[in-house]
Amino acid sequence: MKTVTFGDQYPTGDLGGKPLRYGRGEVEIEKVLKGSYSERTVPVYTGAGPGDCGRLGEFVNAAVYYDHETFGEFELGLTKIGMNGKTFYVSSMCDYAKGSKFEERPKVEEGGTE
Repeated sequence: MKTVTFGDQYPTGDLGGKPLRYGRGEVEIEKVLKGSYSERTVPVYTGAGPGDCGRLGEFVNAAVYYDHETFGEFELGLTKIGMNGKTFYVSSMCDYAKGSKFEERPKVEEGGTE
């Protein structure tokens, strides 16, 4: 996950007169396991958490560890959506995801670095 932005407007624009704001992650693709995608990165939208089934925590975690050799890789299931003439991808708690557990992360001593 190269970057994460929270508060981006959903690609469909306003629905019902209200703007929909979500998190957007720029996901760098190493391998597509099912289907096809020709670009190197893909913008993926997600909500904030349990109330909207989002994965914002996982997105931020993946961005923080983006360059880490052990914890920077993760697998993410996406749902492709076509709406109002636009195609975009979302990931929710219902989609597949696999990455390292928080407990497996390197420990940082007080005042130190990894």
